[in-house]
Amino acid sequence: MKQTLMGNEAIAWGIVHSNIQMVSGYPGTPSSEILKTVQKIKNDLDLNLYAEWATNEKVGFEVAYAGAISGQRACATMKQVGLNVASDALMSASYIGNKGAMVLISADDPGFYSSQTEQDSRVFAKFARIPVLDPSTPQDGYDFVKLAADISEQFETIVMVRPVMRVSHAREIIEMEEETNFTPTTGAFKRDIPRWAAVPRAGRLQQGFDQLERIEKLKEFNWKKFLEPEFEDKKGGELLVLASGTAYGYIKETLSDIQKEADVVKIIMPYPLPTKELREQFKKYKKVLVLEEPYPCVEEQICDTNVYGKNNGYVHKIDEMTKERVLDVLINVGFYDKENIYKPVEFDIGEEVPPRPPALCPGCPHRDIYFSIMKVFKKNKSIYPSDIGCYTLALAQGAIDTVLCMGGSVSMASGLSIANPDKTVVATIGDGTFFHSGIPPLINAAYQGHKFILVILDNSTIAMTGRQATPERFNQSVNIKKIVDGMGVECYEHTYSHELHKNIDFFKEVREKFKSSNGPLVVVVKQFCILDNPRAKEWVPGEFVTVDEEKCVACDTCTTVYKCPPMHYNEKGKIEIDPFLCAGCGGCLEVLCPTDAFVEDDRSKK
Repeated sequence: MKQTLMGNEAIAWGIVHSNIQMVSGYPGTPSSEILKTVQKIKNDLDLNLYAEWATNEKVGFEVAYAGAISGQRACATMKQVGLNVASDALMSASYIGNKGAMVLISADDPGFYSSQTEQDSRVFAKFARIPVLDPSTPQDGYDFVKLAADISEQFETIVMVRPVMRVSHAREIIEMEEETNFTPTTGAFKRDIPRWAAVPRAGRLQQGFDQLERIEKLKEFNWKKFLEPEFEDKKGGELLVLASGTAYGYIKETLSDIQKEADVVKIIMPYPLPTKELREQFKKYKKVLVLEEPYPCVEEQICDTNVYGKNNGYVHKIDEMTKERVLDVLINVGFYDKENIYKPVEFDIGEEVPPRPPALCPGCPHRDIYFSIMKVFKKNKSIYPSDIGCYTLALAQGAIDTVLCMGGSVSMASGLSIANPDKTVVATIGDGTFFHSGIPPLINAAYQGHKFILVILDNSTIAMTGRQATPERFNQSVNIKKIVDGMGVECYEHTYSHELHKNIDFFKEVREKFKSSNGPLVVVVKQFCILDNPRAKEWVPGEFVTVDEEKCVACDTCTTVYKCPPMHYNEKGKIEIDPFLCAGCGGCLEVLCPTDAFVEDDRSKK
């Protein structure tokens, strides 16, 4: 059967058609659509499988892994920085192994499009000593999940599948199974304390030896299954290209475009590689070029005198692969001696296009809360650490000073309050991020008596990655204020209002309460996501806005501090509101403009 699918959708179908019956993970671009699609398939076909979001990646991995050691087929999904969170469990599990299949999908983001780092999950697989498959296309995404599940069961090891953003979010016509004959197995955990509960030194040392032996067997498997067939028709010559992941498509297209021929071998399993066998093949070539992104994972395993790649300066060392960069590499190694046909043509359009930095959505309540915080606490008297979420876009308002990692705002607030006792530290974190990683550092702050304000922006959704449900929204008995109260921390709740003065007045009260506080003070702001249709309709008042040009003095307050996308200067040098972008939140109708130039539009009365 053929279907046009996004890469992540193809991976989801690969999960179902692999009879994987436990799927758990945490949302994060570019991985989010995988579990979401599995949930949709489950509901549409009424399948008996577990497919749920966890509170963080470590929890998601551990839930799935428990299924795998019980003999079921399981899968954990996350993005590459989420793998850091799951790494504690992964490193131990990689020694222990599994009975049923355990597939770990870690979606990478070369180019930093939606991530703090560009880290390469293939290198993490090498670190953990588990095999990794590197899909080049959405079709590979579908096929490799099924392959990974089989390898995992055969070798009783976790197997990583590592799609990158250009695979996860590309679309392709996928060849897939005609029927979904989902046949899950019954879990049957068998007590084996020396394996499942091995303790250092004797137990884990033996598992370490077993792990090394398993890697050698996987190298042999990699050679026989994937690489030897690739070399059967290769006679040798000027250039051999080893291409991993998306690099395979780029080099094939580039060679076709420049009408040159070279032997290209697709590296399906970039770790572990059969180094000895590969080096024998290298003797047939004048040069061996390694193309991969973003780290030299393959290159470092097979380095030889005639191998060219990142480490000896022939291939770019950061950012994603492109055909322009691939052709630059072919020029660098002396394989192509003409101009780079992919270099963009520069031309003058007669004017400079103004940049459009990322901004919070029109009508987003985060904007009003950040504006209120800055209005009360003043930038020169405060420090504003924040966290990972769509509220990070308040950087455009100048309302955020630091962004580190999930939950980092709380720990950073502790450190900043110690290092800067003359400043008021006001940290912000989302509800999903608080559940993910914000609770332990707040407990630490409570028992250490670190003095700062933590504002939890509770919109009951993980908005940045596709509006997945938070634990609090999914289960009403989970309550942020009760959790904070249980730590012995002062906690106040505030319901967001589109009337700015109410938010400002509340934070003025918080400022006064903080003066007598001996430790952290927490504020939970109940709000909504403007894209969350079921809830947004209850919150948005439908107060659309226009500008009284006679009152506008072009003071820049709305464009530099408030930063709502519909606001821009017209040809007269006056602010105007784009009616197609205005969400009708009415947030700018008071307080914001010093001359009261914003007035209600007639549309509000219709």
